[in-house]
Amino acid sequence: MLRKSHSGCRDCRRRKVKCDESKPVCSNCRRRYIGIQRCDWSAETHRKGVHVAASAPQKQIRGNVRMKSVTSYSGEPSPLSLPLHAGLDGSDGQWRALELCLMHHYTTVVCLTMPHSVTADTQMWQQIIPQLSFESETVLNPMLALSALHRHMYLPKDTFVAKALQRYLDRALVHHRLELSSRNELSPQLWLSAIMLSHIYWLISHRQHENEVYDIPIQVFKMLEATNRLFASKKRVLKQLGYGWIGDGATPETVLEERLPVAAQEQLRAVQIELTQLLDAFNVIEMQDDERSILMQAKDYVFKCYQAYYSGATVAVLRPFVGFMPINCSSEYLEMLGRHDPLAMALMSRALVLLKELDHVWWLNGFGAFEVVQQDVRGIRRLMPTNLRWTMDWPCKVLDGEVVLKV
Repeated sequence: MLRKSHSGCRDCRRRKVKCDESKPVCSNCRRRYIGIQRCDWSAETHRKGVHVAASAPQKQIRGNVRMKSVTSYSGEPSPLSLPLHAGLDGSDGQWRALELCLMHHYTTVVCLTMPHSVTADTQMWQQIIPQLSFESETVLNPMLALSALHRHMYLPKDTFVAKALQRYLDRALVHHRLELSSRNELSPQLWLSAIMLSHIYWLISHRQHENEVYDIPIQVFKMLEATNRLFASKKRVLKQLGYGWIGDGATPETVLEERLPVAAQEQLRAVQIELTQLLDAFNVIEMQDDERSILMQAKDYVFKCYQAYYSGATVAVLRPFVGFMPINCSSEYLEMLGRHDPLAMALMSRALVLLKELDHVWWLNGFGAFEVVQQDVRGIRRLMPTNLRWTMDWPCKVLDGEVVLKV
């Protein structure tokens, strides 16, 4: 485990992670905070449990209401407690024109592409969010940020759109924090903000930066895990309001192997053999009971993904089941991923690579500099100890087309 950084930037010291001390922005902060210009290199230490935004002073919001850090519903520091950044260029007229452009882009393009769960239709994205955005900054700003992110992915050279993403994401975080701190109950505005921020940070966490070392986006997985718990705690009310959550997907149905077409049977057996050989190579049978149970559960989950795929499960059901694999297994499995456990990472890569075979959707697969599957699978390979990189041969061959999953 990495020791606390004593000479690194303030944020790395607070998070007790190793800082590479690259100035003006270290690699950790560049990956975590979009648009950050510099880290806080002051020597002042943090009090335990207090979040101080790196490179940004405390801001005044609406008169005498001050920015404050917040805690998630789980009681843990919220992944949304991120630094804010100011100083964007652009006249008021330019920003107003861009807001109209982003609003139009959301209502004509983005909302039509967003996922709906098995418990709610597309009304949430296409009607409720735009309507509430006219009366709530808590909804308006993440909606504009999501629209800007979509445009930025496909127009990466448009620097003004990139600044817009930063601007509206910063504002979304401010209002999300204020909403969290001022309410005891979950409001529709807060829930919709949480959903949109989850989608935004899933993609931002996969943004590729030149010469940057890859790391598994554990903080985003924890954010999604917290959103899952929040939805579960208010599920009945949210369903009545017509609000769904992609993480509340149904478990895909599977067909008995002997009832599958012969070609599908052969493919599924090949996957099963590959998984068995992987676990045998790590001598899982000799592991401690708890560790063995966690890894066997993850292996069974991965195999279930492929069973569902070859059973003809719908993409709408299969996509979240595969994409949420690291979260749905267990919190202990997520901790193993955070420690870069080789077998845990190898199993995760075998689930995620299946997304390549499903219809591409921008909000999950990403695009361009935000591409998800390639980034994760090849990044995990680089994280592997040299003597264990062979464990990534199979998923990398799937990416390269050397192993064909389709029948």
